[in-house]
Amino acid sequence: MSDLTVRRAVDMPDPLRIGRYRRAPEFGPRVLFFSGGTALTEISRALKYYTHNSIHLVTPFDSGGSSAKLRHAFDMPSIGDLRSRLMALADETVTGHPEIYSLFGYRLPKDASAAELTDRLAQIIHGKDPLIDVFPTPCGA
Repeated sequence: MSDLTVRRAVDMPDPLRIGRYRRAPEFGPRVLFFSGGTALTEISRALKYYTHNSIHLVTPFDSGGSSAKLRHAFDMPSIGDLRSRLMALADETVTGHPEIYSLFGYRLPKDASAAELTDRLAQIIHGKDPLIDVFPTPCGA
């Protein structure tokens, strides 16, 4: 009996695996990220099409921009990096509830007065804002 040798050329990245992951991202590779900031936002936005098996440990130590203002105003950890990562991983398609995506993607205007910001935030909280009007009333309330 002769020795049988099987050879296969390997392309990196492997187009066969990439095609499989693209068709069924729930079976994609497992990936773990330790990060903060916006460093992996764009990678996460692309990655969601190839795997749903990613874990993101995002640090709450953002010290710049809007997060710093919220952190100081409300004496809380920074949530800007976490929100950015969740937005990057969110399903932006029609089946992914674009209303929720719009709500969480909304940013209060920088040039608004404190009174305008307070009023807009109160409208959102009480469900009287156009961002909220698109949602059906929960539980027939």
